[in-house]
Amino acid sequence: MTLSVLSRWVGVVLLTCSAAMAAWAQAPDPHPDFPILTLTDTTPSRIELSSHLAYLEDAERKLSLEQASGPLQTWVGMDRTSPNFGFTNKAYWFRFALDNRTGKTQQRLLELPRAFIDDVRLFHLQEGKVLAKYALGDEQPFAQRVVQHQNLVMPLTLPPGVHQLYLRMASSGTVEAPLRLWEPATFYTAAAREHLLDGAVLGMLVVMIVYNLFIYLSTRDINYLYYIAFVISYLMFWSTLWGYSFAYLWPNEIRWNSIAVPVFIASACVSASLFADSFLKLRRFSRAAHYGVLALTSISILLFVGAFVLPYPLIIRATSAMILVVSVVALGCGYWRWWTGARFARFYCLSWTSVFVGVSVLTIGKFGLLPSNFWTDNASQIGVLLLVLLLSFTLADRINTDRSLRINAQAVALAHAQKARASQKALIESTAQANRELESRVQERTNELHDALEKLQTVNAQLQRLSNTDALTQVGNRAYFDHALQTEHKRASRQKQPLALLMFDIDHFKSINDSWGHPAGDACLRYLADFLRSKVLRAGDVLARYGGEEFVVLLINSTLGDALDVAEDLRAEIATLEIPIEGKHLRITASFGVASAIPASLTTAATLVADADKALYEAKHHGRNCVRAAAPRLNAPQST
Repeated sequence: MTLSVLSRWVGVVLLTCSAAMAAWAQAPDPHPDFPILTLTDTTPSRIELSSHLAYLEDAERKLSLEQASGPLQTWVGMDRTSPNFGFTNKAYWFRFALDNRTGKTQQRLLELPRAFIDDVRLFHLQEGKVLAKYALGDEQPFAQRVVQHQNLVMPLTLPPGVHQLYLRMASSGTVEAPLRLWEPATFYTAAAREHLLDGAVLGMLVVMIVYNLFIYLSTRDINYLYYIAFVISYLMFWSTLWGYSFAYLWPNEIRWNSIAVPVFIASACVSASLFADSFLKLRRFSRAAHYGVLALTSISILLFVGAFVLPYPLIIRATSAMILVVSVVALGCGYWRWWTGARFARFYCLSWTSVFVGVSVLTIGKFGLLPSNFWTDNASQIGVLLLVLLLSFTLADRINTDRSLRINAQAVALAHAQKARASQKALIESTAQANRELESRVQERTNELHDALEKLQTVNAQLQRLSNTDALTQVGNRAYFDHALQTEHKRASRQKQPLALLMFDIDHFKSINDSWGHPAGDACLRYLADFLRSKVLRAGDVLARYGGEEFVVLLINSTLGDALDVAEDLRAEIATLEIPIEGKHLRITASFGVASAIPASLTTAATLVADADKALYEAKHHGRNCVRAAAPRLNAPQST
């Protein structure tokens, strides 16, 4: 029993000592100007180094490693949760130590998850000797990186013992050092997961671009074009800021990569301003707001151009501030329109609220006023994703509203006032329901629009038929014949086939009107038209009233001989007609002019009509009740 109690006490003492040693290993370093991080077999595979750093400010950017590590320099323990110094022209040195107590050589990866740092230099020392040194940054080709990753990653080989690491950073933009120490396997697993998530974000943005591009091509609504331009600008800004563009799109274009971020920020400001002005209809709502947003657009265009010529420190600060201004103005105008009754602005306000919060957090963080963490690093990404989705709903909502107005206007124009009021009431009820079920309303309104368009097409078809039909004889009119002649003339020209035209009129028709009266003349024309309809039966042939008592028959693929046979048969049968008029029978005769040709450069549609008319004139002056053919042209086929 005593031995058992003693064993328990020994176990408790050993556990206490182990806990004390572990706490000592992870406790804050007693020398904050050179923090030491102990590596053991139980050390986490990922370590955030922000709280294990000391830094030195190099205002002149001239310190060498020997000078920075010398006793004359005053190093300061990290006094902030995240080593973010914002926009600065100074260089900063960071240092920390790694004490490898595992008894074997360890491999680690030091990651700087900031792709937009101009110059990063790492010095790895042990016992005063430089074991390794790296020179990285966005001012060097991507291929020179030791680890091919969009972030700046530096491998460390750590034999047992204490290692000193010095990191110098200088940039014309922000200086941030949220360093991480990884075991390689864990790093690559996390990187694959990060790439998967970023790929999902990229895919979502690309899908929204393509989807809204198709909508723009079908609707030609300029708001979709501004929306697409904004999403593309943000997509390129995001992929450039996080190093993907430099890694995969332009790995050797150092100059372009250095200005790409302000270029895409400026283009996003331009497209966002134009979208706000057009979507919110500021020109009709408020001239002051309209010109104010146009002024922001002009300034953004100047910044876009300035990104290519102005110093980077100046232009990146200006564009970062400009995106905040544009977000505030766009958001303010949206809430103003919503407040004044523009219901379509509600999704717009929600979307710009999300992006304003996200961009504000990112921008404030870039100025060093917020710590670097998951939420501050990805605030703009989350905000803009919400913006992209909500703006898509916004555009769909406004299209539905406009479509509802158009349908309502058509109903009022086509229906009785009482039916229009009923339709309007049903439309209002449908609109209320659609606010709760957006997709259902889109389908319902689309179906109604299709019905209205089908009715309109039916009416248009009826009007087209009426416009092509002679009211008295119910055969084709002059306009119908002219259109058919042009069509058949082109077809015959392409196919090298003959086209014949019969032009004829009733002999002495004026005397019929004078002797029998105009009603009798009309009855004569109707009777003759009915007779001709029963004779002109071949598919493709055209019968029309050319004017007055004059008719034309267009015969496709017919030679002059064929046309003369048809004309002679018609003439003979017309002469035998007995037209009943008021209990009496009227007999008539007709004179025919015939022309035929294979359409070519010498025979246009007009010359074919002119030839037939000339032949008709000859028939009139050679006794009437006869058929005369126009003299064939060189390209006209001869009957065998």
